[in-house]
Amino acid sequence: MPNMMDYLDWRGDISFSVDHFNEVDNLILSELAYVPFEGIVSDSGEKVRIKDASDRFFEMHDESSLTAANAPAVAKAPLLMRKAANTKRFQGLRIYNYVNEVDESSKLQFAAMTFILPDHSLYVAFRGTDHTIVGWEEDFNMSFLNRTPGQMCAIKYINMISKHSLRRMRVGGHSKGGNFAVYGSAFADSLAREKIMEVYSNDGPGFRPEVIESVEYKAILPKVVSIVPEHTIVSQIMESAYKKKIVKSSETGLMQHDAMSWQVMGNRFVEASSLGEDSKIFDHTLRKWISGFDDETRSQFVSILFEGLTYDGSNTTEDLKEKTRLQRLNTMRKRVSELPVEKQKLFGAVLIKLATSYASVMMDEWKKRSHEQAKNR
Repeated sequence: MPNMMDYLDWRGDISFSVDHFNEVDNLILSELAYVPFEGIVSDSGEKVRIKDASDRFFEMHDESSLTAANAPAVAKAPLLMRKAANTKRFQGLRIYNYVNEVDESSKLQFAAMTFILPDHSLYVAFRGTDHTIVGWEEDFNMSFLNRTPGQMCAIKYINMISKHSLRRMRVGGHSKGGNFAVYGSAFADSLAREKIMEVYSNDGPGFRPEVIESVEYKAILPKVVSIVPEHTIVSQIMESAYKKKIVKSSETGLMQHDAMSWQVMGNRFVEASSLGEDSKIFDHTLRKWISGFDDETRSQFVSILFEGLTYDGSNTTEDLKEKTRLQRLNTMRKRVSELPVEKQKLFGAVLIKLATSYASVMMDEWKKRSHEQAKNR
């Protein structure tokens, strides 16, 4: 099934002056944000063409080592870059102000870069969750923090780019990067917001009610373009007030989060009629589960969960992949057993609530379908 790679084959020889920036171009640049540009693109104003960045990257990295990355986006992004770098459409785009910060103490995983397009506009791209465990922990922290360290970095980054450029800009990202794009654009200073033309959230998670109800968030909504696969899981996490464009994917279930699986036709994604039933069930389960706990309980649960995941020294998803499921469970049990009794009870209660929430939602679905079947007899 055709995807971004096929798009580059079909339309890579068409310049932006002939066919203007579109939603597929957005996703390609969002995916390139996963490329580790250390030693290639700096955090200064030095601008590097995609073609040159790709050549340098593959001089420094062996292609066979890329597939070892556990996160699909991290593994595939350099290959996408190399293909884009050999097209007329993308090879001349310039990249600058690459930043990458990972701080376990503050639970921060943040990376961003800026592309200069031929129409003299900018595309500010935020990286989604990478292979670091702290990156995944920051995702969970969004359930009880009004503003995560990464979201604060997104605001600062957009303000910094705006301060040093008069160009109009688009802002986007995939997964957590989409959340950062929306949040950073909403709460950036007024000068930056005026320059923003569009904000792309590519299967990005939502926000807490306090954010959804804010004046700043409501003001940015008309500029937000949300694109999700039909069996999305990630975009159902927390709330979002914008309309979602639902697209077809060649994968199933959670693997649809891999943007390389999204189907393309011409310069657009292939649309689906509605979200899949599994996506709706996950949404209902998550809402029922999270609503049963206050912020302090959520905070403690996330802390215990990730302490357990990193207890044996694991720092990345590759580290976790090297261990069997039984080994990971035993490590988690050992860590939990060392906690005070009240924390052990809290951790167990939250897990039980998850199970009962899922069972309740499935029972409601069964009743609904039984009722519909009875009506149609």
